[in-house]
Amino acid sequence: MPTILIALGANLGDRGAVLTQAVDQLATDPDFTLEARSELLVTKPVGGPSGQPDYLNSAAKFSTSLSPEQVHQKLINVEQSHGRVRIQRWGARKLDLDLLLYDQQITKTLQLTIPHPRMSFRRFVMQPAAQVAAEMLHPDLNASIGDLWRHLSTTPPVVEIAALPGPAVSQLLAATEKELSDPKHSLANQLLTYPKSKHDLVTSLTDLTQHQAVHRSLPPGCSVRVLPWWFDIAEVLTGPQQSNTTSIEPARLTVYWNRPDQTYGAMEDGWWTQEERSGLQAALAEAVRQKVHAPRLWLEGNDLASAVTELTAAIQAMQG
Repeated sequence: MPTILIALGANLGDRGAVLTQAVDQLATDPDFTLEARSELLVTKPVGGPSGQPDYLNSAAKFSTSLSPEQVHQKLINVEQSHGRVRIQRWGARKLDLDLLLYDQQITKTLQLTIPHPRMSFRRFVMQPAAQVAAEMLHPDLNASIGDLWRHLSTTPPVVEIAALPGPAVSQLLAATEKELSDPKHSLANQLLTYPKSKHDLVTSLTDLTQHQAVHRSLPPGCSVRVLPWWFDIAEVLTGPQQSNTTSIEPARLTVYWNRPDQTYGAMEDGWWTQEERSGLQAALAEAVRQKVHAPRLWLEGNDLASAVTELTAAIQAMQG
């Protein structure tokens, strides 16, 4: 039978009792066999309205005879049996159940995405998940849960933005820095001046990525560094035969952002035609998929405001 990994969370009511009862409910269902459950982990709320109580989080591994869609519906039923009402995104809840993995299956529908698209960089998900399912493979990242957790918990707190360069990327970093007022998440944004010529742009990015170790160091008083480039962006822009950059270990979090058309302006129009830009975007997406087997946030066409919301929550989640 397929093996599944489920994340559990609650920050209202008797949190510990509710999480225990939810696992027990599934374990007594004839369509599920409980293989392991994690310890309970106390975490801070991430991404939602301020003033929420702390969460308790856990994970459980089951085998099941059900399809992914059937498992998803069972989880909704268990949530509702504990009074869960889905009103506000990332808001307080009595019980939250997420299907993280279903064997090595990749599924994307309007109702369900597997693997869970934000699981890999969330400490409150990955820490308990690694306790019960370190050997399970994240099929999209081609990395085990144990390896992803080690990367998330041991690498320097650096975020790289894998996007086609331009002023909108700097705007993303500046707006995210304003959102993160907590000193625990204070950002050290790397500023980047964009030249007018495409040749100078590539030269600048090549120089920056060749000194990546320096740029990944944290200045005093800052807990996270966000870089407005990805370590292999120069290779994407020039092609693998022209770039002399050496690939290094991915950052703690790589954020791929397929910028929507309204985020491009006259500067980018001077670098690329529309056709060239589309080709580079496709090459960037493929390069990130091939080279980043580590925590990753995928933003496909998000506008600037939405990207800021997602990046802010991701930084909070990766720090814990």
